[in-house]
Amino acid sequence: MIPARISQNKKQISFSSIGNSWSDQRGITGLETAIVLIAFVVVSSVFAFAALSTGLFSSDKAKETHAAGLTEARGTLELKGSVVAKVSGTTGASGVVTSIEFQISNAAAGEPIDLTPGNTVIKYSDNTQSVNMNSSTEFSASNIAAFGDSDALLETGEVFQITLLDMTTQLATDLGTNKDFTLELVPPRGAVLFIGRRTPVSLEASNGLD
Repeated sequence: MIPARISQNKKQISFSSIGNSWSDQRGITGLETAIVLIAFVVVSSVFAFAALSTGLFSSDKAKETHAAGLTEARGTLELKGSVVAKVSGTTGASGVVTSIEFQISNAAAGEPIDLTPGNTVIKYSDNTQSVNMNSSTEFSASNIAAFGDSDALLETGEVFQITLLDMTTQLATDLGTNKDFTLELVPPRGAVLFIGRRTPVSLEASNGLD
């Protein structure tokens, strides 16, 4: 009978060991699950913060772009009246343009535009050449309105006359009769003003180019 008791005791010990092992495994499994959950929460928080930061950055950039676009729209130049080509020497079919005058204003409620030569550039182009005019010896800008001040800022209500000076010196090929040309007035900010004209087949001392 003694061997039977020993065998039963062994079974009891074996079952007890299995139970303890199973309990330990359940404890380990629970700990692993908790670690995974904590890691998931941490990773989710990081992604949420990154998404929030990206959203805020995108929102700020959108505001900056909108503000810049609004400033550009407000800084718009408008041509007032005719473009006038003047000839100081020989007129007729063999005449050449020596200066060009035109007047511009700022759009309603527009931002002031600095027309100081160098800050503003005028680009002359025809089918043979392209010339940038960016100094006071190449063009002048002055307020001719009955009101306003004498600075170089084109403000709302003011009208500035732009004069391209001594064009026979500035251009490699003279601007003669029946010739297309383009002027681009490029301010430091705001939209570029494009002016395209053709000279007449015969030049007088003063020629309105409409």
